[in-house]
Amino acid sequence: MKRPNPTFLKKAEGIKTSRKKRTLVIVLILLAITFVVVFISSIASAQDTYKLMYPGLVGAATSTTTAYSAYQRPVHTTTETTTEVTTTATTTVPHAVLAATPTPTISPDSGRTQDNSPEPFMEDRNFSFKPIGIQTASYQQRAVYLDELKEEVTAYQKSHSNIRICYEFISLSSGERLGVDELDPVVPSGAMAIPAAIVFYDKNAGITGPLSEVVTYDGSSKGTRNSSYIAKTYSYGKQFYMRTILYYSIAKNDSVALNFLINKLGGMEEALAEIKKISGYISFDDKVIYKDYSGKEYRTTGTISCYDMGQYLSYIYRTFTINPQVNQRLLNDLAANEVASPLSAAFPEDTRILHVLGRNTDRKAYMECAIVDYKEPFALIIYVEAASSESAGTAIATLGSYTQKYIEKCYK
Repeated sequence: MKRPNPTFLKKAEGIKTSRKKRTLVIVLILLAITFVVVFISSIASAQDTYKLMYPGLVGAATSTTTAYSAYQRPVHTTTETTTEVTTTATTTVPHAVLAATPTPTISPDSGRTQDNSPEPFMEDRNFSFKPIGIQTASYQQRAVYLDELKEEVTAYQKSHSNIRICYEFISLSSGERLGVDELDPVVPSGAMAIPAAIVFYDKNAGITGPLSEVVTYDGSSKGTRNSSYIAKTYSYGKQFYMRTILYYSIAKNDSVALNFLINKLGGMEEALAEIKKISGYISFDDKVIYKDYSGKEYRTTGTISCYDMGQYLSYIYRTFTINPQVNQRLLNDLAANEVASPLSAAFPEDTRILHVLGRNTDRKAYMECAIVDYKEPFALIIYVEAASSESAGTAIATLGSYTQKYIEKCYK
């Protein structure tokens, strides 16, 4: 029998080995390409996630280039005439717009020199609540009216399926509450200045030193010109008293000022630890899953609930009635808020509305947090997600008008 040619066998074996090596190289190249694609995708995803994690504390959270338009007063009629509202309510609320308040300032890039020394803060007249009116409705009638209010709010929800709405009402004098989806996650954005300011004033009650402490705007605090009066107005190096920073965080909805405030509380972790002592049904650092108005699902931190914000506002009022000195400045700043409230369209012109309007234009989220000094003081928290700021503003004003009608019936 003829034996195989050893040279032929070696060549065959070499070809086989070469094919194996080629195959291995091709597989490794494909794995490398896959790894690069996955890595780039993960980095992009991480950036998006970071942007969404703390929406109230970054510039994109409140950025907008739309100008405010004044809210018009509601027209009381027997039927609903606006196309925005399709329920059977008896109040028509016209178009309202939610956007950043334009601030006529000198650009920091204009080359003009600035005085970096802190400017003194002038306290305005102290806010005080007016006497509570005399309720004419019985407690039984009031309970019926409250049920009617809930029906109106839920009817508005159902007739506006393209809008996400959460609602919380609290009578600060009696503790009466009404909530509609008040436990759902909501994006507070700049409204987080409210619990942060509460913690600061609680820590420094009766102590004037911390209010005169000086901080320097050096760019280390997050915030953009669209979300910060400080960033729009001043160049790096400008100094501020903490009292001014507290005012800006509330009255101007300033993201840079809010970050200064949180840093003075020891950072986000320490600030939230104190805030949770007041309320933490959903804490700002909790990771939650929820769907927005368009059905998009989020798994993120940076949310609270309307219930929590109601607890914060109730805490301000309760503490103030016991010891006005603690939260007097905070109430002054809420009353002097420079961002127009859509609720002003729902109440008589002389109604004092102490509020912060949290705005996240990336998420199309607007959170109106208000203490309304009307015939009785009450907290009203209305959260709206909508495709346009106009729709969100109209929704807040409309729900506010339902609340006004409820209080009016109790005191007519």
